[in-house]
Amino acid sequence: MALAVRYSLRARHEEIELLEYVVREFGQQKAKEIYNRIEKTLELISEAPEMYRESNRRKGLRKCAFSKQTSVYYRIKEDHIEIVSFRPNRKDPKKFNI
Repeated sequence: MALAVRYSLRARHEEIELLEYVVREFGQQKAKEIYNRIEKTLELISEAPEMYRESNRRKGLRKCAFSKQTSVYYRIKEDHIEIVSFRPNRKDPKKFNI
């Protein structure tokens, strides 16, 4: 049974920023493609939440390398998946707080 997917406010904001950037730089069609890829990836995570490994640094936090540029961080809760953040892979890890 697939778990529901819920976004933190931070994750929702970051997803919107990501898609707005793609629209500005690459056009609306590319943004639609990326949005659809995000939705398919989150569907896979909801069906098999343990498919990505747990972080060594943060207990319970999992990382899905969505693309070369972006990773999705999430937590498995009792009845849902919590999307915590969409993080650029090039960002300095010391400046990233969840």
